[in-house]
Amino acid sequence: MQKKVWYSVMVWVLGTAMTADAAELYRYINDKGVTVLDRSVPPQFVSRGYEILDRDGRVKLVVPAALSPEERQAERDAEQARQRQRASDETLLRLYSSVTDLDRAHSRQVQQIEGLIATAEAGLLTLQSQRDDVQSRAASQERAGREVDARLLRQLDHIESERGRLERQIANSRQEIESVNNAFASRRARLAQLLPD
Repeated sequence: MQKKVWYSVMVWVLGTAMTADAAELYRYINDKGVTVLDRSVPPQFVSRGYEILDRDGRVKLVVPAALSPEERQAERDAEQARQRQRASDETLLRLYSSVTDLDRAHSRQVQQIEGLIATAEAGLLTLQSQRDDVQSRAASQERAGREVDARLLRQLDHIESERGRLERQIANSRQEIESVNNAFASRRARLAQLLPD
């Protein structure tokens, strides 16, 4: 008999203790924007997030709201950007062991482009000389009262076409130098951040 009473008392004490621990409240916002305290969160409000409170009303756990499709996409985009930056950083560190190495590579690349510009400018001078020669021969034919040879006119057209191509090449090369300078400036700043002092 005493065992049965003792057993009943133990069950009652354990049950009361478990009930006290289970006395959690949930705080959430309903569809009318009202904050609600309840023993459970209705399924339709779970995605909005909620808080779990202990029996004294203190917040034990905050369950954040589910992300909207736009927020999930923004999160994915941000993760992809982080991965791209990580890959870019790894490549940068693999290519250059110091800022000085990067500066040397920058100089070499600019010198290569400047070499192309110098070659194109020399080509322009050659074309100018050829054009002067062809124009002189065409002028001689006109002064002699003859019709200018069609071959000379075609040469002049070809020289003008080539001159335009070389001028465009020079302009593009100058723009390329500007792009290279900008790219290396950003690489230099990033490498300085990545390398230990």
